[in-house]
Amino acid sequence: MTTVTLKFEGAYEEIINAMLKLKIAKTKSEAVRMSLLTFGLNTGMIKNKIVLKSIRADLGKDALSAKDIESEIERIKHESIRR
Repeated sequence: MTTVTLKFEGAYEEIINAMLKLKIAKTKSEAVRMSLLTFGLNTGMIKNKIVLKSIRADLGKDALSAKDIESEIERIKHESIRR
C-alpha cells in the first residue's frame, strides 16, 4: 500500500469536486483511485480483467458478478462522456 498526500488546484480541483457533486465518487481518495483506473484502462496499461479482480478483492464477500461490474464501469464511462 502507498500513502500519498496531494494538493489539487485549478482544473484538477474542479474535476475532483465535480466527481463528488455528481456522486460519481464518495470521497476525494475514491475519485483519485477511479481516475487512476480510468487512465490505466484508457492507455492500455491495465486490462479490464485486472481491474475486475481488484474490485472483487476490495469488496470481499459483497463482490458483484463480473457482468455487473463491467456494466457499472460502462455506465460510469457513458455518464462521464455526457458531462
